Amino acid sequence: MDGIVSWVERLLDGSLIAGGVFLVIGIAGALLLLVSLLLDGIFDALDFGDGPLSLTTIAAFTAIFGFAAFACVGAGMSTSLASVLGALAGLLGGAAAWWLTRLIRGAESNTAVSGDELVGSVGSVVLAIPATGLGEVALVRHGERISLSAVSDRPIARGTAVRIVQTVTSTSVRVEPVEPVAPAPEQSPPDPNPPSD
Repeated sequence: MDGIVSWVERLLDGSLIAGGVFLVIGIAGALLLLVSLLLDGIFDALDFGDGPLSLTTIAAFTAIFGFAAFACVGAGMSTSLASVLGALAGLLGGAAAWWLTRLIRGAESNTAVSGDELVGSVGSVVLAIPATGLGEVALVRHGERISLSAVSDRPIARGTAVRIVQTVTSTSVRVEPVEPVAPAPEQSPPDPNPPSD
């Protein structure tokens, strides 16, 4: 009976409704955060880049604000105090999400390889390249092994060193064998005692 009276009192003073609103805000923020992480790029029109107002940061703030404020109301705090504490928790969570996003994007950009950067790189054929089909080459960039589909104007056997001469797509390249450099012919040093006439 006391539980029902307490519930009715909380309904009348608005804390139960406020708690429900905070819970809905938290759930909406969590769903938006989940979608922004799993389906990266789907909300690009609504995103403001990787700054403090990125979609991930805003979603993290909203989720943490809603759940923290809901917990505070459930602990018996007033709606205004719950809002302030929820906002502080949301700011901390949003800042952490922004920092982690920048850290992850920085790591991705350090290991990403552009097509122009590949041209001139030397690798090795790991799957023989036929004259009219695809083979595979492997090379090391930024400390990571990269495998790419490869085409060539002539057949190239497995294990041959090749140079990338063109990027065809983001995952395929045109290659040519690296010609071994012929050693220069040895010249004999000049005779220190040339014959005299």
